[in-house]
Amino acid sequence: MPAPLAAVAVGAMLVFVLSLALWAREVDIGARMREENLVQNGVISRIREVERTIFPQTNWDEAVLHLDNRFDRDWARDNLSAFLGQAGEFEAIFVIDGADRPIYASRQGDDAPLALFDDYRGAEGLVADVRDAERRRGPVSAPAEGEPRRLLSRPIQASGLLVVNGRPRLVTASLVQTDFGTAAPRGPRAPIVLTAAPLETAILAPMRERFQLTGLSVAIDRPPAHRDGKAAATFHTLRGGPNLTLVWSPRRPGLELLKAAIAPVALVILAFGAVGVLMVARARRAALDLLASNRAQSEFLANMSHEIRTPLNGVVAVAGALERTDLTERQAELVRIIRSSGQTLERLLSDVLDLSKIETGAVTIEREPFHLGEAVRAVAALSRPRAEEKGVDLCVEIAPAAERLVMGDVVRVKQVVTNLASNAVKFTEAGRVVLRVLAGRGAETWRIEVEDTGVGFDPADKARIFGRFQQADGSVTRRYGGTGLGLSISRQLAELMGGTLDCDSRPGAGSIFTVDLPLPHVEAAPAPPPRPSALAPDRLEPAAPAPHPTAAPAPPAAAAQAEPEEVAERRLRVLLADDHPTNRTVVEVLLSDLDLDLVSVENGLEACEAFEADRFDVVLMDMQMPVMDGLNAVRRLRTYERRTRAEPALVVMLTANAMREHQELSLAAGADLHLSKPIEAAKLFAALEAGLARTAASVAAAI
Repeated sequence: MPAPLAAVAVGAMLVFVLSLALWAREVDIGARMREENLVQNGVISRIREVERTIFPQTNWDEAVLHLDNRFDRDWARDNLSAFLGQAGEFEAIFVIDGADRPIYASRQGDDAPLALFDDYRGAEGLVADVRDAERRRGPVSAPAEGEPRRLLSRPIQASGLLVVNGRPRLVTASLVQTDFGTAAPRGPRAPIVLTAAPLETAILAPMRERFQLTGLSVAIDRPPAHRDGKAAATFHTLRGGPNLTLVWSPRRPGLELLKAAIAPVALVILAFGAVGVLMVARARRAALDLLASNRAQSEFLANMSHEIRTPLNGVVAVAGALERTDLTERQAELVRIIRSSGQTLERLLSDVLDLSKIETGAVTIEREPFHLGEAVRAVAALSRPRAEEKGVDLCVEIAPAAERLVMGDVVRVKQVVTNLASNAVKFTEAGRVVLRVLAGRGAETWRIEVEDTGVGFDPADKARIFGRFQQADGSVTRRYGGTGLGLSISRQLAELMGGTLDCDSRPGAGSIFTVDLPLPHVEAAPAPPPRPSALAPDRLEPAAPAPHPTAAPAPPAAAAQAEPEEVAERRLRVLLADDHPTNRTVVEVLLSDLDLDLVSVENGLEACEAFEADRFDVVLMDMQMPVMDGLNAVRRLRTYERRTRAEPALVVMLTANAMREHQELSLAAGADLHLSKPIEAAKLFAALEAGLARTAASVAAAI
């Protein structure tokens, strides 16, 4: 049998077995519930049978004569204790007079002291119920002369369960009444006969025989539980006493059917032979993989990001390096196209990764204080160069109340607003784009609006533009480009932060996108001392409008010319650790024009050995490397610095692992900065300037 067919057959059999097991479980649950309901009704029915056993002895003219008109102890012993004790195996019998006082007691067929009734005080509620029924019945009239004999009274009885000295009893109170009217009660309240029978003989034994219940027993004051496969029926006792739970092993027809089906199903499965067994193993492994799908998908996304960013790093960084060389106008244009295409590919990669992380629930919304007004101004600064290039005014209007600290995820807030601002600039050929911050409708809710005078869209297309890979018009995609992921991601991020994203537009009249976010106020506090995590790239803000995307960043002036004479005597020393030759070449090309010493190694262990053998001001460390990865290498470097009391070097994780969790791992290991590939020359030069500043400060302190 071909392997795919065997896999399908074995898989189908496994699905059948699983379905059969689930069906058997449901059948057993249904059978257990039916048995529990049957036992509940059966107990009630059995109590009525016990009452019918007592009724002839209490609904009898002779009983009225000997228990009501005058009390005859011998008659009570012969007709109550002897007869009822034999017929119903009653353990205790009492006669209660019209004043509800015990006047006779027997136990096991023999006379007993009246004090025995004290053990049965819990049954006084039954006596009260019988008295209420007696009062509602009214007096019983004797038949008129010549009228045929007929039964004059219906039974007035009440039964309940009572725990006496730790043992459960069935207790029944029966009113003494005339049957054919040959004897009349002496007063308005007749005597009551109270009987008590052990639950075992009165109910459990008949129930076992009648319903064939296995292991039927009674538990006192224990809640029912089905975890052990038992069935249970719970009953209340008199005067709020402990509950009684009947417990037994229910029939399991589903399990029996499943056991009967196992043998033929197993034979069918074994018939597929070794191929079938192999497919079963693969199916089981696939089931385990399915349980860990989120973790596996997260790892896949991280690896995909790493593998794509590594060659992309070579394309973008080398194009940036070429821009700083002498090129003809045609060559410069081609280099700009290469670099712009690489940046577009990087944005597309980031969008796809963000969308996948949102769908798998891997996005974590952070909560930390940030300045709302400054965050929006930073977004405007990033979008302004492109707007100025197109001749579009970019305005920022921030309400005075928004110039404050709020609590939220500044990275995700800026990501949403950046997407909206970028779209507004892209779709606006003339006029202006406005970024506006207003107080929202709810308490501590803020509204961020992005308004433009661009092409707009038909309101009927409003729902489409928030879908994946959707834009208002297919021609827009061809004219303006883009994947149609930005708005979908932005709306989902806004919802994850507890907010909403909406829009309003008309063709040719521009659009306005509105983000409402709950951002609680935070009281201003003294700024904490700088932390290494402040250097994370998602926290860096431009001090001035960013340069044109195609303009090559200038190398750090401090790296080329250090002011202190002592620093000039020792050039900046940089250690690069990366296992990929292309990445090492990219960094070497970017730093080739700088006055520094660069040492390159291929893994974390070589980096540690070089660092411990010589002094370095800056360490550029990849994260994923053979022999020893970057995180363990950074930990070892920091341990060495603490042990030797050396001046800490600036450690920069230069890696294709770009997710937030990777940044957190880098900073936790001891890195000062996490730069994701493709390498941006401006950020790399800024890191080197920070290293040079540390070197200058160290030399100055030594002087």
